Amino acid sequence: MILAASLCLMVLLVLSVRLAHRAGYRHGRRCERDVLNRYLHDRVLPTLEAFALGSRSDEGAAPARLAELRQAAKEQAALIRRDMAAAPAAGRARLGPELVALIEDLSRSRLRAELIRAEVDDTLSAARRTAVRDATGEALRNTLKHSGTDQAEVRVAERDGGIAVTVRDRGAGFDPARKPGFGIAESIKARMTEVGGSARVESRPDWGTQVTLWVPQS
Repeated sequence: MILAASLCLMVLLVLSVRLAHRAGYRHGRRCERDVLNRYLHDRVLPTLEAFALGSRSDEGAAPARLAELRQAAKEQAALIRRDMAAAPAAGRARLGPELVALIEDLSRSRLRAELIRAEVDDTLSAARRTAVRDATGEALRNTLKHSGTDQAEVRVAERDGGIAVTVRDRGAGFDPARKPGFGIAESIKARMTEVGGSARVESRPDWGTQVTLWVPQS
């Protein structure tokens, strides 16, 4: 009887390990797919959308339009190469310099963003820095694509034992009751949740949009 019980426990243990392995594998595949989808959404789609924006009104200025599209493609290619080649920064470092570089990159797309950060200790782990930087970038690209304005404010502050980054525009705004698109749901909210943080999106017509990102420092 003891032998039978032991055999049953062994079988259950083997089955549990196999199920856990399969679940982990599926979870890993989902995570990989999520990362790839975000990368395509945040890096590749903006260039494709820029090419798709051509219309008949562009025909009279075809050389200038072509030069603009080539420049957009060149900038996106440079960003992709940089992301692929750069090794993740190990350990903890300051978030500020990465936000400065991000805003400089987006200024080539005619975005005018002001970075406001007081004397705060914005030191974060590599994973959290990357998540905040990329979520901030998505919020700023949404400003360019949807708000009707090319101006935004990025504010960094210490809050509740962590770092909060607020992206604010005073553009057209939208109805927050509508179902969020991929950019808000995945490139912002899910990205922050994965590193133990949070994201809040506030908006209303004619008021603009405010995206608040938060991550713990510990």
